[in-house]
Amino acid sequence: ARSVSSCEIPVIFPQETASSILSLFASCIVGSSIWRKSSYLVGRESSPVASSLVTIEDDPFIAKGFGSRPHDGEGLASRRNTVVENGSLRTFLCDLYSARKLGRKSTASAARGAGGGVGPSTTNLVLRPIKGASEQDIIADTKRGLYVTDMMGFGFNATTGDFSRGASGLWIENGKLTHPVSEVTISLNLDEILKRIDAIAESFELRSSTIAPCFRVSRMTLAGN
Repeated sequence: ARSVSSCEIPVIFPQETASSILSLFASCIVGSSIWRKSSYLVGRESSPVASSLVTIEDDPFIAKGFGSRPHDGEGLASRRNTVVENGSLRTFLCDLYSARKLGRKSTASAARGAGGGVGPSTTNLVLRPIKGASEQDIIADTKRGLYVTDMMGFGFNATTGDFSRGASGLWIENGKLTHPVSEVTISLNLDEILKRIDAIAESFELRSSTIAPCFRVSRMTLAGN
């Protein structure tokens, strides 16, 4: 693999790494993180938190979904919650306790842990695909960038949104995957990552309860040797 000097470039996340990014966002939208003020999204309802292309739903009704369920951990009937709509933050996911702490109603998002404890959680958290472009189309539309196949480390601060992870993948040149790239770091605040999403693929596969199709971030900081 060749080394890459520091620069700002488009970064494409295929489904596996895209879902990893979405899982970071998931940790910031639960009511417990909001009332404890340990999320960068505190006070951000009804404001832009992502690109206008982005709609994120928590959907417990997906057929054969890994997180599908008829009711939550406190017995409330499940409901579909639109968390982000066209880039705007619509709601947080709350169980009864976090809802009381925040002066609102439960979103039927309680989950019961192995030890019997209850807390707010996602069911099937989905970044909605957009018809019109496949993953290959997005790659072909990228003149120069990085296709991230793997991320290492735990470089994320939920309170500030700061994100920095080791990464490896394939270099994109003139719309084609070329040589392997390893031992690089990609960084950008999660708020900006979501706001700079400029392409989302039209399909995904059900592989986990946090699901995102391939997407492209228009610019991230890439540093290497």
